[in-house]
Amino acid sequence: MWWAYFHCYQLTLDVHSQSTQQVSTNLPTVVYNPQQNCIVQCDSAALKSGLDINMGLAQAASLCPDITIIDYCADTELSALNALAHNIYQVASDVVILPPTGIAVRLDNLLQYYGSYPVLWHALTHEFTQANISRDFGVAWGIEAAKVLAKHKNNRFYTTHQQVKSALQNCDLNLCELSDKTRSALNRVGISAVGPLLAMPVQAIGQRFHNDVIRYLTALRGETFPTVTLFRPKETFASHITLPFEAENAQHLLPYIKSLLTRLEHYLRARNLLTSSIHFTIGFRESDNLDLGVSAAHTMVKVMDWQLLVELALSSKQLPEPAISIHLTCDSFDDVSPEDDDFFSQRFSLLAQKQLLGRLYAKLGDEGNTRVLMGNDHRIEKMTSHQSVTSVSEQSAAYSPAFLFDKPTPLTTPSRICFGPLRINTGWWDNNTYQRDYFIVETHQEHRLLVFRDANEQWWSQGVYS
Repeated sequence: MWWAYFHCYQLTLDVHSQSTQQVSTNLPTVVYNPQQNCIVQCDSAALKSGLDINMGLAQAASLCPDITIIDYCADTELSALNALAHNIYQVASDVVILPPTGIAVRLDNLLQYYGSYPVLWHALTHEFTQANISRDFGVAWGIEAAKVLAKHKNNRFYTTHQQVKSALQNCDLNLCELSDKTRSALNRVGISAVGPLLAMPVQAIGQRFHNDVIRYLTALRGETFPTVTLFRPKETFASHITLPFEAENAQHLLPYIKSLLTRLEHYLRARNLLTSSIHFTIGFRESDNLDLGVSAAHTMVKVMDWQLLVELALSSKQLPEPAISIHLTCDSFDDVSPEDDDFFSQRFSLLAQKQLLGRLYAKLGDEGNTRVLMGNDHRIEKMTSHQSVTSVSEQSAAYSPAFLFDKPTPLTTPSRICFGPLRINTGWWDNNTYQRDYFIVETHQEHRLLVFRDANEQWWSQGVYS
């Protein structure tokens, strides 16, 4: 097995930043945990002001009077992890949520789909970048080892066991999931790093420590793989935002509602779904929650369409007291049908194409506008031609590639046939006679090529499909 562990070390700050991107300020912001009576997360502005994690609230306020304080909420971070796992699940099958700040993804079983680790890693990290989630990561043979590397801020992608062993050597023992009593006992015998711990025989550890320590050590070494619960997305959508301030006016809720609707749009588009009804729950400190159901006459997906309806529904509502949270749920979905043009409203329609051509024709004239049209020849090289045109031709060649090579090149890439053969034996009228059997093939990199076999049984590549 080969796992990646992502340590999302400032989830609350990231969620706060996303929800306040339209009303953001440059004030230092920290996350305060009342149970621990200390700061647990700091943004870059807070760090520049001299604030740090584990600092008390009184000391932080004395150093930075203009500090913005957010209360730590485990439910908020768990909701953010679930939303992130939903996105990752579109590109990876084995996803494990490890609260309060971790997500693990199995990598080795995805190679057959992505072809290489760099391609897979780009797809995974793209989801984190899109979600604006800060993270450190580690890659190893198991979740436990990858977690230690992530907390060590390793941030390197390893592909061999030897690389992982070398990286674990100098990791601090405090990064391991061991009790304080166990760490103290190990420190007394001179073990303060992960490397010496991995070198200890299991029998020697078993004589001094509990079985839980042995189980963790064997998992850290990659000798055993503890059972984990894989993430499976729910069939309904739910998303929650805790407001950074108490909103007295319903209009102040609109930026945060837009953020929730954006998440809903991403959820629907990823699953090719539409919906005609959504439900908001606005939370208060003392008053009962305010339920706000919004329904549309037809199924929709776009943020701007839903936002107009929500604004109308909110205009008739009076908040009993300042709001502190907003929750959005959606449990009624419809599949996208050919009659629904809302989902594909961004497509380049024939009418828009004609309008564009008309404007270009008026601006540039006949010679300045050419279009690729069907030629009067079956030979691939002469199947299309550039002609001046002011209207859209609907002719097309079903098997003609998007890009043709200047000259056919020998086919050397291993590939499999997807279509063919299509024999073309023509050209006798212009002394350019040839006989070719055309095929469409797919390479291991999932690229589709137009190839042909000539009369001498030689294979050639002539074009690439987009």
